[in-house]
Amino acid sequence: MRNKSLAIVASLAVLTILVLGITPKVVGIGIREATIANLVDLLPPEARRQISINESAFSSGWFDSSALLDISYPALGDDVLIQLEFEIRHGPVLITPDGIKLGLAYAQIRPHFNNAEITAALAELPFELPAVQVDLLAKFNNSLKIGISIAPLNYSDNQGQLAFDGLSGSYAVNSDQSVEILLSMSKLQAQEAGSSFDFSLFGLELVSTSEQMNDILAPSAASLSIATLRSDAPYPFLLEEFSITSQLKASTAGAEKIDIFQQLKITNMEADFPVTSLSWTGEINELQTELISRYYELATDLQSQINASPGGINTPINELGQEIGLLMIRNSLVLNNEVAANVYDGDHSIDLRIHWAGLPDLTDLARLDINEVIAALTISVEVSLDLAAIMRSPAAEFIDPYVQEGYIRLDNGRILVNGSLSDSELIVNGEAVPLDQFF
Repeated sequence: MRNKSLAIVASLAVLTILVLGITPKVVGIGIREATIANLVDLLPPEARRQISINESAFSSGWFDSSALLDISYPALGDDVLIQLEFEIRHGPVLITPDGIKLGLAYAQIRPHFNNAEITAALAELPFELPAVQVDLLAKFNNSLKIGISIAPLNYSDNQGQLAFDGLSGSYAVNSDQSVEILLSMSKLQAQEAGSSFDFSLFGLELVSTSEQMNDILAPSAASLSIATLRSDAPYPFLLEEFSITSQLKASTAGAEKIDIFQQLKITNMEADFPVTSLSWTGEINELQTELISRYYELATDLQSQINASPGGINTPINELGQEIGLLMIRNSLVLNNEVAANVYDGDHSIDLRIHWAGLPDLTDLARLDINEVIAALTISVEVSLDLAAIMRSPAAEFIDPYVQEGYIRLDNGRILVNGSLSDSELIVNGEAVPLDQFF
């Protein structure tokens, strides 16, 4: 009985060793697809048409593989700008800087500039660039995570000083092809002797998500925030609590339309111009997805034409531009903008809403009629300005003439404008205004 038990244990041990020994080679067969191909697929087709990515080398062994990717930007010529060198370890057991993990593969990626001009510019720097670590983890569920970290750098001499606390980020693609991008940097300060240049940035955070990694029109959201952005020279300014957010989602107006939301906020601003805070919210609704696709097609064709024949644009590209313009005019679009700002020590707000019904029967831009354009427009605008602040501004001289003309009205220390355009009728502050005086 004891001998049988020992035999079973020995057999299991041998089987385990065989499995662990054979698995890396089996895993290695799919490494190229799991790492290199998937990495390229992270880019939407529209972006892939703007850059060139080529695999110049790949070799696969039992426990590891290596690869080399060349990345170039055709708009700057055919020279390779960056080379990505991959050292790939096969799973299922992976030893990473964060410890032992289970997965298909783990890769360390070393980026190298391969452009003479960039290399020459970097050679003139009085310090070495900080170490950059990029790695990639491919899991068995087809998820992929790319991590990046840039080491801190502190340098000073008689020419100036540079203080950089480092940067960290990640790009995670889940098994359902959804994406999350994270990036953070705590401090960057640069100062040149003689105060000809003095710049500081504190607390940068970037978060971006998308439901589909390679579809630029998939529902997505992004936010960028900076705690403090300061320049003391050559152009002094200070921005505090600066943020930008955006969101893209499917439109309720139709399957082939999208809605885009954007917002910019600056809680405190100090500069040579008299704005101390700003908030802007913008919406683009009912935007045709075909319009976005045609735009990228135009941009790609235009760049290709310029590269092939600088200074010349062929007829098909002109026709594509006409087609995009016609597509915009034929289809509906909604634009909403809200602005709140403190200017000249006064609070002001503007609310502008535009609904373009479209001209679906138009087949030629040359036949565009201004009266049809006006009939297809519905506009409303609400303006509220601090009177005392405006009187301190260069616009003070226009107040009385505009009050006399009825374009603005004064109420309790505010300058008010209420306007609308609907059914070809223009109303300003409750009074009809003939449109023919503007044409």
